[in-house]
Amino acid sequence: MSKVLIRVAAVVGAAGSLVAVFGLPWAWYGDRAVRLTEFPGWAWYVGAAVLLNLVTAGTIIERGRRGWLLLVAGGLGVVTIVAAVVVMAHYADVFLGPVVPAVRPSVGPGGPVAVLAALASMTATGLRYPRFSRSS
Repeated sequence: MSKVLIRVAAVVGAAGSLVAVFGLPWAWYGDRAVRLTEFPGWAWYVGAAVLLNLVTAGTIIERGRRGWLLLVAGGLGVVTIVAAVVVMAHYADVFLGPVVPAVRPSVGPGGPVAVLAALASMTATGLRYPRFSRSS
């Protein structure tokens, strides 16, 4: 596969992760934007996303065929996506306790961008290794 396409997918994944963590709200509470760090368990997503992007960069930089990197990137990608979905699914827990507020919280764009960024990083790794086996 084209090296340019692989690198573009990796950069999109890394940039998307950065934007999701630092730039976009993960929930809205009326006019108030709620950032990722206000959610319980946010560090799990950030840790998994950092590791996924490091492994993705390693697969692109590494010469030769290292099939185990594909497996590691796939596993980290799944962990990253699950962590983002778990954080997104509990957006109301940040606000809702025993009292029901008059303003209803809603999901922000940060979570979906985080999932798409992880998929882009996994795609970059998958494009790097189009065939897992060496048989021709």
